[in-house]
Amino acid sequence: MRRPDETGEIRMTFDPDPLGADSVHFSHSLRLEPGTPPRLPRAYVPRDFLWQQLDRASESAVTVLVAPGGSGKTLGVAGWVRRRFGTVEDSGVAEDSRAPSQVIWIDGGLSWGPQRLAAVIDRGLAGLRQTEGADEISTVAMRSATRSDQPPTLVVIDEAQKLPSAGVRLIEDRLNRDPGSLRIMLLSRWDLLQTSLVPELMGDLTILRGDALRLNDDEATSLISQHAGTSDAEVARAIIGRADGWCAAVVLAARAVRTMPDPLEAAHQFARGDARFADRAASEVLSSLSTRQRHLLLCVAGERLVSGETACHLSRDQRAGELMADLAADGLLVTRVSRPAGTAASSDDALDNAWYRIHPLLAEVVRRRLAVGGVDVEQARGTVARAVSLDLARDITDRAFERLVLINRIEQAAELLAADGVSMVACGQGRAIARFVRRHPELVDVDPRTWFPIALERWAAGDVDAARHWLDRIIAEASDRAGVVETASARLMRARLGLESMQQAVAAGQQLVSWIEPGAERNDVARTASLAVLLIELGATQNWLGDLDRAELNLTAAIGLCRTSSRLFPLTAAAKSMLALTHYMLGREHTCGELAAEINADHPYQPDEVSSTRAALAVRLARSADVAWLRDPVDGEPPLGRQHPADLCALFWARIYESRIRASATSLTAAEELLAQPLPLPVADELPLHLRAVTLIERGCLACLAGDGDWLRQGESKLRGLGLDGEAALMSGFRADLAGDRRAAVDAFETCVDSASGTRNTRAIAMVCSAQLLDELGESERAFEWLRRAATETAVRRNALPFMGWCRQGTPMQDLLAALRQRTSLPWVDELADALAGLPDLTVRTASRTATPRERASATEVPVRPTLSARERDVLRELARGATYADIGAELFVSENTVKTHVSNLYGKLGASRRSEALSIARGLHLL
Repeated sequence: MRRPDETGEIRMTFDPDPLGADSVHFSHSLRLEPGTPPRLPRAYVPRDFLWQQLDRASESAVTVLVAPGGSGKTLGVAGWVRRRFGTVEDSGVAEDSRAPSQVIWIDGGLSWGPQRLAAVIDRGLAGLRQTEGADEISTVAMRSATRSDQPPTLVVIDEAQKLPSAGVRLIEDRLNRDPGSLRIMLLSRWDLLQTSLVPELMGDLTILRGDALRLNDDEATSLISQHAGTSDAEVARAIIGRADGWCAAVVLAARAVRTMPDPLEAAHQFARGDARFADRAASEVLSSLSTRQRHLLLCVAGERLVSGETACHLSRDQRAGELMADLAADGLLVTRVSRPAGTAASSDDALDNAWYRIHPLLAEVVRRRLAVGGVDVEQARGTVARAVSLDLARDITDRAFERLVLINRIEQAAELLAADGVSMVACGQGRAIARFVRRHPELVDVDPRTWFPIALERWAAGDVDAARHWLDRIIAEASDRAGVVETASARLMRARLGLESMQQAVAAGQQLVSWIEPGAERNDVARTASLAVLLIELGATQNWLGDLDRAELNLTAAIGLCRTSSRLFPLTAAAKSMLALTHYMLGREHTCGELAAEINADHPYQPDEVSSTRAALAVRLARSADVAWLRDPVDGEPPLGRQHPADLCALFWARIYESRIRASATSLTAAEELLAQPLPLPVADELPLHLRAVTLIERGCLACLAGDGDWLRQGESKLRGLGLDGEAALMSGFRADLAGDRRAAVDAFETCVDSASGTRNTRAIAMVCSAQLLDELGESERAFEWLRRAATETAVRRNALPFMGWCRQGTPMQDLLAALRQRTSLPWVDELADALAGLPDLTVRTASRTATPRERASATEVPVRPTLSARERDVLRELARGATYADIGAELFVSENTVKTHVSNLYGKLGASRRSEALSIARGLHLL
């Protein structure tokens, strides 16, 4: 039935029950909220078999539908979503213009990094239907999400093969670690998940293949009759025999047959066609369109997603929005999709604000038509060129480069790359630049202005060898042809590859920055981007060299510059993530965490994977110093994403963080082995002074916990050799404490407090250790004064590491903090006391499971590592706890005689004759 709705639109309405085999849920309304499944076309056939498969598969944590393009994944699942979940009930919103209440539908793309993707998945698991990762939450969805019985929301990711690798790794990691934290469906053209066997066996993953999407004869016949305009069974049989159930082929063939004088003969011609059947059918369909429709498709063929307004702009046709709506309603490989998150409605016209996706098959046919040429092609090229010129005049360059390449305006594209290449790389157009360089090497080879953007794109992609080639050419041409800012940046990048002196490159870059008048480049986005890159590279190199104050100034200046244009947000993210590490090295852990957390905010221009990884590392480093780390050091974190081989500071601190994880989760020996390994860096020089000090202090803390006095003596000597007497005094204090000389340990710790750097943990650790020892020596007032000073110094930083209990001979930390709590009103002391209540000191916790140096040496003499049964391991752990045979029997529900048998077997396998010897060997072999 056709009737006008409240807005005056003519709508087709059907039975309000969920979409079934005899009903089609269709609406002419053009309003779609972000996160909504695509519009179903008029000619839509219910997919009963597919829907049954999806009903069963969707009970798994992850469902993957793998099929090639044109198989009907998007519309098939969209129909199932609307049948299965229905729509939110709200009379104020047109039916079918909203997302079903329990579904979030997003289109995959590189912008879906791990943080953004995790946020949407977690919202879905909580039952909150939100838009494509943005902050636009509909009132209806909020209302329904607050109900106590709200079920988890299904997150459907279309075009999932376009997700970045870090996003796929996030899904894989959750699937293996915690499948209960997922309820997603991936629509992909190829297999994405590499570790799928175990989750499939456990029932957490279901993979459906293309055979579930194949049209049966009845479905294909119905679709052909709607598109071909004939019910001739011979026509249907001819097309079905050739299309073999492929949705796109059926639709294209039926549309092509419709334009022929003799449909049956046309169908037989297609049935006799070669392997390029779909291409020929699509070409026929394109030729059968009206001149305006064909011109429109030629103009927008390069757009993955296109709005009605953009279609009007590119085609210079004010009715383009209406034409796109007609094509989508007819189901001609143009699909109506929801408005992408972060894109605001620019007008009140529903046609202009509608968004569409052009099927890759149709886009490829149009691209080939553009390559062949012709009158209509030249007209489309001229129209798009005028639209791009208007955009450039208004400083809108987001898609200008790719559009120029598509219409074969190669010289103009090369000029744009030379003029605006740096900002293009920053806002995510690196892949388009890489394709252009591969296809047109002769153009970029003769224009030095394009070399730095090309080098920057290769650098950002992690292809250091290719980046080095272009950086070398920039330096060779620096005398008269390359820009001074770009040359300075190139020198800094080469320096971090070990190709020239870092100090000289930094000095040249810093001098250039001092010459540039502040704000002089702010009105020119291209120059602003180049200067921001210089400041970021300068700050990154200064971070490595230890010139942290200047690094902070330069990175802060880069952030200020990038705020002049939203297109430079990825550069802002890069600068912020580096600045977060600067703050961490300056002893501002809390500031580091807050600054890095800002980078995860949704933005139309997403940071690259390297910046996101660096930010995630900074957040983890900051959290490892907070009170939460005291009780739960490992929080099931997914592995860090891709790191750049020349991101020297991030590589170093990732190694430090990994050693802390190993120390807390596995063994001190594993952490020591990791720190002893050389860091794989492109620079030939050893670590700079400030990072060598960090490594020695970290290694010294591990030696303190392991009771390794010999290494503490070596560490003290090495730190004194670096001129770090205060840090060396900390090692001396640890050694005296290990030897039981409390007074000597107090003197050494107080020396450390007087002369150690405040940016490291050494001063605070020394204060706390002094407090523990002084209280044990009976000097309580001095002890609480030291402890109060340590709490005051660490409160702003929220650094709880010094309070973990590094002293063996002193009063336990939980007792000292409980007593200090009664003497002071500092909230930080309350947090520490609560976190450490009932928790032994770190030295106590690690003692029973850490092999001493002597035990490690003797463990190497065992010729064969023993194989213990599960029960023998249980008995070994109970022995380590000091349990008697009776205690072990009660705990394991076995008799004492059985326990004695297991102990005898243990002694035999370990080659021990008594309990202490068995435990010593077991610790040395990392069995405890």
